[in-house]
Amino acid sequence: MGVNILKKILFVLLTVTWTCILPQYPSLAQSSFPTKPVTIWVGFPAGGGTDIIIRALAEGSEKSLEQKIVVMNKPGGGGTVGASLLVKEKPDGYTLGASTDTPITRAPHLRDLNYDPLQDFSFILRVGKWKNVFVVRSDSPFKTWQDLVDWAKKNPGQLIHGNPGAGTSNHLAMVKVALKEGFTYKNVPFAGDTPNVSALLGGHVMVASGSSVAWQSHVEAKAVRVLLVIEREGLDYVPDAPTFEKVGYDFEMSSSIILYGPKGSLDPVRKTLETAFLNGMRAETFKTVAKNQGLSTADPLTGKDLHDYLRKWNALYEQYIKEAGLYKSQRK
Repeated sequence: MGVNILKKILFVLLTVTWTCILPQYPSLAQSSFPTKPVTIWVGFPAGGGTDIIIRALAEGSEKSLEQKIVVMNKPGGGGTVGASLLVKEKPDGYTLGASTDTPITRAPHLRDLNYDPLQDFSFILRVGKWKNVFVVRSDSPFKTWQDLVDWAKKNPGQLIHGNPGAGTSNHLAMVKVALKEGFTYKNVPFAGDTPNVSALLGGHVMVASGSSVAWQSHVEAKAVRVLLVIEREGLDYVPDAPTFEKVGYDFEMSSSIILYGPKGSLDPVRKTLETAFLNGMRAETFKTVAKNQGLSTADPLTGKDLHDYLRKWNALYEQYIKEAGLYKSQRK
């Protein structure tokens, strides 16, 4: 009887000991991650550039992760709707967010949000960088970028600009340009590229900006034309389109696709995800889709490098937004 009682006591002590030890050694507690499908919430509508890229990445990463990756759309607010929901999720690696860097670098300076952009997330991967453009319909009277600028100066507040979301790099590019050129205009934000494209084609806005790939098929069909590339580098499918540098704009507007999770994601879990997604980027399917979408994927960032990149652009966009008088405290 005494031996049995002693065994029971030892069993209880060992159970309590391991219960205390496992949280301190996440590699032991999480060695089997993942044991179920991983979900990615895309902060833009289905069919847009970011959505297409993430679905291709998910497909390419499933083999390495050895689990299904489910992609769901949580559009709105330039990606901030998805980020606001994500911050409330368990940091176990099973629910992730994907968007442009708007929710981290731009939107927090424009309005109050329910998260700290640089403290409340675990950043996993910068998938790539977008090239963005300003476009008009082919029947627009604006044949060149200078035509648009001249008209906007002569008609204060009459130019109507559509973009894929308030606080996106495309929105702020027009803000910055208008300040430099000295004109005013009406801003119309949409929940991603898809409704923005529809608005321009339907004649509801006069000029639109967005990811270059969202407009490529319409440019090739001669339904729209590119007036300006919001980068220092040009486009393959419109090599003669002027760039920011060519028209004399000495500022940049970076826009990247990033993957992230709620703050507190255990390091082994984050590393597992990072490895799987990097392997996914090497898959031929993903590389083909990324090329077709015009996404530059040559320099993926992870860990501290990604955090430092986002911190740099958060500070730079804060400067841009304050210069424009759009900072949240300036509008109260």
